[in-house]
Amino acid sequence: MKKVQGVIAGLALGAAALLSGAAANADGYTKGSIKDVPQYFSWTGFYLGGHAGLVTGETTGDPGLAGLLTTDYPLSGALYGGQIGYNWQTGSTVLGVEASFSGADITGTTNCFAVFTCKRDVNWLATVVGRAGIAMDRSLLYALAGVAWADVDTNVSIVGIPVLSGSDSHVGWVAGFGFEHAFTNRVSTRIEYSHVDLGSQDTGLSLAAGPVVVTDKVDVRMDSIKLGVNFKLN
Repeated sequence: MKKVQGVIAGLALGAAALLSGAAANADGYTKGSIKDVPQYFSWTGFYLGGHAGLVTGETTGDPGLAGLLTTDYPLSGALYGGQIGYNWQTGSTVLGVEASFSGADITGTTNCFAVFTCKRDVNWLATVVGRAGIAMDRSLLYALAGVAWADVDTNVSIVGIPVLSGSDSHVGWVAGFGFEHAFTNRVSTRIEYSHVDLGSQDTGLSLAAGPVVVTDKVDVRMDSIKLGVNFKLN
C-alpha cells in the first residue's frame, strides 16, 4: 500500500512539474530558452516616407540706398513632401542621415516704397541632415542639423500690376529636433520642429523680360512643425 501511495505521490509531483513547465513556456520565461532574451525593436536600416507641416517666418529685403527702402515682414504657409534616410543603431544610440524635398506654399506681403506692394514666395525647400538620437525601444528622441536649399521669388507691384520681379536659390542651414514612434516593425510616425536660416542672397529684380534694374539683398528665416510617416525597408 505504501508503495502504491509513493507511486501516486511521484506521479502527482511529476504532473505538477510538467504543468509548471508548460505555464512557463506559455509565458516565454522558460529557463534556458531564447525567450529569456528581450527582443527589442531595431532602428537600423533604410526608410522612406512623407511629411506635411506648417511654417512661420520672417523675410527682409534691402535694395540699397543707405537702407532707406529696407523691408521686414512675416511669412507663413505650408510645406509637403518626402524623405529618405538610413539609421544605424548601437545600444540605445541611433545615428543617421536623411534627405528631404518639400513643395512649399509660403508667402508674405507688405506695403513698401509708399504705394508699392512687396511679395515674397518660397516655392520649394530641400535639406540634407545628420540625425542623432536616443532610442527607448520603439520610441526615438532625436536632434538634427544640416544644409538647406530653397527657391525664393520676389515681386513688386502697384495696384496689382507687376513692376519688378526676380528669383534666386538660397543656401543655408537647418537644425531641429523630433520624436518618432514605431507602431509596427515597418511603420513609424513622427513630429518634428526645425529652424531654417536661408541667409542673405543678392537677387536681381527686373522689369518684365527686361534687364536687372535693382539688386535686392533678400534674407529668409523660417520655423516649421511637421508630421510625418516612415516605412522601414529592411
